Amino acid sequence: MNGEMEIRQTNESSTAVGETVKAEESSKVEENGKKEKKIGKRERKAARTKKKFKKRYIVMGAAAVLVLGFFVFSRSAAENTVMPVSCASAYIGDVEENVAASGKVGSAKVQTYFAPVGAKIAELKAAVGDEVKAGDMLVVFDTQELEKEKTKAELQASQAESSYKSAMQESNENKNEYSDASLGLEELKVMEENQKQYVQGLKYELQDDTADKKQDLYEWDKKLQQELNYQNRKLAEMAPGSKEEENTQEVIDNITSQRADVQNELSMLDNDENLKQKQRLIDFEEKKLSDMSEEISRRESKQSSSEAGIMNGYAQKEKKISVESANLSVQEAAQQLETAQAGVVAGFDGIVTEISVVEGATVANGAQLFTVESNRDVKVTVELSKYDLEKVKEGQEADLTIAGTSYQGKVEKINRMAQNNQQNAPVVYADISVVNPDGNIFLGVEGKASIHTAKSEGAVLVPYEAVNADRDGDFCYVVKEGIVIKQYIVTGISNDTDVEVKEGIAEGDAVVIASGINLEEGMQVMPVMQ
Repeated sequence: MNGEMEIRQTNESSTAVGETVKAEESSKVEENGKKEKKIGKRERKAARTKKKFKKRYIVMGAAAVLVLGFFVFSRSAAENTVMPVSCASAYIGDVEENVAASGKVGSAKVQTYFAPVGAKIAELKAAVGDEVKAGDMLVVFDTQELEKEKTKAELQASQAESSYKSAMQESNENKNEYSDASLGLEELKVMEENQKQYVQGLKYELQDDTADKKQDLYEWDKKLQQELNYQNRKLAEMAPGSKEEENTQEVIDNITSQRADVQNELSMLDNDENLKQKQRLIDFEEKKLSDMSEEISRRESKQSSSEAGIMNGYAQKEKKISVESANLSVQEAAQQLETAQAGVVAGFDGIVTEISVVEGATVANGAQLFTVESNRDVKVTVELSKYDLEKVKEGQEADLTIAGTSYQGKVEKINRMAQNNQQNAPVVYADISVVNPDGNIFLGVEGKASIHTAKSEGAVLVPYEAVNADRDGDFCYVVKEGIVIKQYIVTGISNDTDVEVKEGIAEGDAVVIASGINLEEGMQVMPVMQ
């Protein structure tokens, strides 16, 4: 009976001690959490530590709790017993820093296809989500109406040609001479009128630019004068010989110099290179106008001298234009038919991601048909936080996971403007190209990336849990000869388990990774190495 009572008392004491240890640990976590909120650098590390915790440290923590429970229980029996702390030895090793990100798989090569002709769609050979190869026929057109248009155009061209030859038989030398003078004369006159308006417009533009330039300079000089008056008033209120007076005088001298520059620009306005360049353009276009006028005068003179012998000159010109127009119509109809017969084919291997038409519909020339995105030239567009931007650079390699398959990646592009994501948080999007794509990649699915941002070999490493921070920087609690020392350190890169220490810790140093009490420098403890 007494033995059972002692066991129950021992269990109850152990339970109480365990609750005390948990309460002390909880208090320490809260205190450290408040400190880490004030230190931006440690916010990310604390968050990552909560997310991932290596199995060996879970075991170590459990062992530490048991050991601590035993010693706490012993302390209740012997108040002067030295408290144990869980420690690990700093060691030499390699550490690699990675940034995890996720995003959507997309294509780095996208092409939207448009109707090359206006025709009826006889057959659509692909649907959204289909994989296509370069050269695959995707759209077949019904060419019946285009064949009719071509035949009609050929008949009209033949008719126009016959009419023109008939008119040519009635011509003579005077007619040919008149025709030479008249061909393109009206168009040349139109060009002359347009050229006149163009030259006049250039002159108005030069005048406006000159006036604007002057106005800008006057406005700037006015602002400088206002600022000069203001600075002079300030100067008058300052103590002579003071540093403030000296600085204000420098500002006044600078403003005075700027006003002198403005006056110089006003006096040299005629030498402004932009205005001179516009004047040269006006001179060049006026020369073209003069040449046009001379050519028109020459042709009109020739036309007048041969007009008496011209027969059916206007009819001849009209017939000739009709022939040319008819021939162009034939060429256009033939080209349209040939294009429709060729259909629309895929320019590269990819996936059909959008179709804008339906089979049997008649589409206009230039109407959007479908979009193909390459599944061989692909990328994963991921979100980067402002903290990730400190580490991720273009050209870095990455490990990608897409639909359970691993790929190699490379950071190709980091956007230079942040955008709000679905959670309305500002992020920067980055494109990671897939170096070794295959046929198992699906566009639009989620892709995960582990970007290799930095690596350090032969570095002094300590467990992540051993690194603390306060307003003075990062530090570790080091146990030397049973005494706690607060050692400030310079950290390098880190991962989820280890931190590189560049200064402050040497290989073999015992650093505290877990404790049931609030540690203070100079405290005597018993290190329990893990």
